[in-house]
Amino acid sequence: MNKKLQVFVSSTYLDLKEERQKAVEGILRAGHIPAGMELFTAASKSQWQVIEEWIKESDILMLILGGKYGSIEPESGKSYTQLEYEFALRHKIPVFAIVLSDQYLINKKATSITLELFEREVREPQIEKYDGFKKSVLSNLVRFVDNISEIATEVSYSLQDFIKKDKTEYNFRGWIRGTEFDQNNPVVQSPQNNKIFEMDESLLNEVIDNLEKENFIDTIEYISTYCSYNSDTRQKIDDFVYTYSQPSKRFFNQELQSLFRKLLKSLDDYTNHLVGNFFPKNERLYLYPDLNIDLTWVDEKGRELYDKHLRKLSQISRETIDEIRDFVYDSRITLYK
Repeated sequence: MNKKLQVFVSSTYLDLKEERQKAVEGILRAGHIPAGMELFTAASKSQWQVIEEWIKESDILMLILGGKYGSIEPESGKSYTQLEYEFALRHKIPVFAIVLSDQYLINKKATSITLELFEREVREPQIEKYDGFKKSVLSNLVRFVDNISEIATEVSYSLQDFIKKDKTEYNFRGWIRGTEFDQNNPVVQSPQNNKIFEMDESLLNEVIDNLEKENFIDTIEYISTYCSYNSDTRQKIDDFVYTYSQPSKRFFNQELQSLFRKLLKSLDDYTNHLVGNFFPKNERLYLYPDLNIDLTWVDEKGRELYDKHLRKLSQISRETIDEIRDFVYDSRITLYK
């Protein structure tokens, strides 16, 4: 059976956003499905009720452990991260952890001075609780990393190990194709429907692979930060939109196709914004170069106008990045649900 495991990603949040993203990339690269609290809302239920339900529905809990203990749940006095980890253990859900080495955290701190990365930096540090939790985590399956580029690979390797031991040790429920069913709960699936599913799965893998290969998120963040780019940078995004707007590049799953159209529109709107607001100068394109504070001194009115364009660029960049991430997360859930 080609099981897709649902992996609940647990970590402190603000300090480990990039690390969570790399972990999700590793999960997707290994062909599995990520789940985490940033992927859904709590609706009318309490936050902890929703967390419990999602962990119980997951096959594995993966922890990313940095240098902070995390937000405290008032009743227990423990961090949500520790509660998630202990809840999984109590319910016999396998756990493993990506542990960021001390050198990793020191290097990150050097480039993010204002970001709180160590428990001693927070307003009300819980150093003893953090140390106790870390000791507990290190007694189970862990992989240490010294560089962010190692996270996706280590996650993939760990999931491969779990899959190898599935039949002998874990018996994961997983997400299984409709043609591969439990004899006690047979699912009738026609050859035609199975072929359609395989075509959707193949196209989705191709799309996500291209999004990662072209590094669109890094590209958009670079343009937003430096307010300039080379023409071929935008062309890559245009080519992606053009290629996947063709009639042959569509999903049969209508909900998935709707998510895909939304992604393509967001990317198209982004490049249209670049076309209308960036202009050539010295073989690069700049955000309103006559006002650009890196090129020419301008008066107060000019600076205000430039700041207005800068805010708009920041907004559309953030929205486009969010749309890419939402598609990567939601598309997998939609295909296999």
